[in-house]
Amino acid sequence: EGRLNMKKLIISKTLIFLFIVLFIAGFKGVFGVENTLIGVTIVIALLMYLERDLTANPWKNFFMLFGINVLQGIFGYLSAINLWVAIPLNFISMFIVGYFFTFNFKKPLAVAFGLQYLFILTTPISTSDLPLRLVALASGAIIIMIVQVIVNKNKLSKVGNKHLLNICDKLIEKLESISNNHDCEKYNTSIETSIKELRKIIFYRRYEGYYLSYEGRLKLKISACLEKIYMLLNRFEDIENKKEFITAFRLELENVKQFIKKESLNTNSLHTIHDLATKTNSVYINEIFNSFELLYDLLQELYVSNQKELNKIEKFVDIPVNFKSSYNHFINFNRNSVRFTYAMRLGITITIAAFISAFFELEQGRWILFTIFSVTQPYLEQAKYRFSERIIGTLIGAVIFAILFSIFTNTTSRSLIILLFGYLNSYAVQYRNIIITATVCALGAASLISDPSIVTMERIIYVLVGIIIGMIANSLIFPYGIQKGTSNLVQMYKDTSKMLMEEVYKYFENRANSHSINNLFAITSFIEDRIILNNETMEVKHSLQYLEKQRKLNNGIYELFLRIQRHKIDNETAKLIIEDIDQIMKSSAEEFGQVIKKLRKESNNVIKIDDHIVLKNVIEIFEEFKNISQYKVELESRKG
Repeated sequence: EGRLNMKKLIISKTLIFLFIVLFIAGFKGVFGVENTLIGVTIVIALLMYLERDLTANPWKNFFMLFGINVLQGIFGYLSAINLWVAIPLNFISMFIVGYFFTFNFKKPLAVAFGLQYLFILTTPISTSDLPLRLVALASGAIIIMIVQVIVNKNKLSKVGNKHLLNICDKLIEKLESISNNHDCEKYNTSIETSIKELRKIIFYRRYEGYYLSYEGRLKLKISACLEKIYMLLNRFEDIENKKEFITAFRLELENVKQFIKKESLNTNSLHTIHDLATKTNSVYINEIFNSFELLYDLLQELYVSNQKELNKIEKFVDIPVNFKSSYNHFINFNRNSVRFTYAMRLGITITIAAFISAFFELEQGRWILFTIFSVTQPYLEQAKYRFSERIIGTLIGAVIFAILFSIFTNTTSRSLIILLFGYLNSYAVQYRNIIITATVCALGAASLISDPSIVTMERIIYVLVGIIIGMIANSLIFPYGIQKGTSNLVQMYKDTSKMLMEEVYKYFENRANSHSINNLFAITSFIEDRIILNNETMEVKHSLQYLEKQRKLNNGIYELFLRIQRHKIDNETAKLIIEDIDQIMKSSAEEFGQVIKKLRKESNNVIKIDDHIVLKNVIEIFEEFKNISQYKVELESRKG
């Protein structure tokens, strides 16, 4: 399997590299050598945007891309004419990049648009060449959207189904490992990753940034059911008829796969698990039966729906203010926001460096700008890491360049070396390795028209100057520590869970807020991934336990919503739950225990096992809510 994955990786990287080389060559042929670097940034943006589905709102996204590209072209042209005019224009351009293309929990897009503006700024053109440059930039928006339509038009169906099938496959493999008493960690990681990636696809497929299609809603709910089955499997109980139960469990998962692939179905689904639940009177088996039953209801709807029905959007309610992107931009426009502080720091630093470069007419001053842009990061700790890695990577790259270019002296062999390191750059993951390969490429390209020894020294000096300016800027201009950022993310995760519970409570009274519930549930995957990413620098103590509890809480709340929505709860039980949720919402953390105790007592009077399971799950939700509300963030430096 490892060899097969490596083969796929090499093929995909090679094809992407060839595409990039051919695209840039074609772009250069159409728009001229002075716009070649714009072609580079268009490719970067194109590849970065592939993770996101822009086809749900194609015209809005096209005009956004068109507007930012043309604006950068005009601002860059005017900034190159007059260094005093450049001061406000450079600041505005880089602030827009830092603020509107960096996000609290989604992957940033600032690299593509930041580099694009710097390329425009450092390759000035005459007035007569401006129209062609603006056309080149406008073509970027067109190219990105065309590729989006080709690649992402049916991404939710194609890639979404692959994730669902992978979850089922890994659940089956996990089940086999449990039966053989083997470690399941590798399956756990794969299952959790597929669930989160599926939800991200669903999230990016929202219409007007809020509404989900019928297919999106169904697959989000299916992901929640599979996640619940996964969580139940994590606490596998040593029950009677264990072998028979595992066989039945596996058959159900195989049948779920048939449903997803829309193949012939097993008509005896759930019979064996139901019989075992009845025979053993096991609450655990009944929980699994109920989860599969809810899952099959959803899969049946997916199975019988055609693509036109799946694409249907329900817009019965207006978008709530707190779900609008304009509101999100507004509330982040303050000193405590990582987006705002990063945008201010980036805007001020690049503006000062660009002014110095232009004022003193530094021939290779662009390398100062590129270095500053690279090492200026949202979090101070990330910037410090990049400072040292940038220096080491540049020096190693310079040594490799000097050795290779002293051995190979003709233009053809040197061009092949540049291409080789450009190709190797696509495999680089660690920042140091990215800088090593990029340095060889940059020095190699410059040396084709200049003396290699002079180019090398200039590059090293300008990079060091850029690093020094970057270090000062990251430490003094709106510094933002990763501890503060991670604490804010953890609080955001808690608040999202609380909002999710509040929305489910509202759903009892008014069934018009299901889109809000779906949005909140999908967002949790992004927040969790961002906390995990921050943990690579500064680790949250007991983070794995915390994230597991948070995930369990959100799944429990969402499952409660599904059971209410699909009338899987008795009216009396529903009334009892709504009263207790109301009490929880009004209670302090210290009073949670009393509400939980009361609900435990009331659950003993419930006769139907299905209702008893629902109440049991609600009690678990309240207990997790209590534990998480009391959780305090403590960070420690990651060793090694």
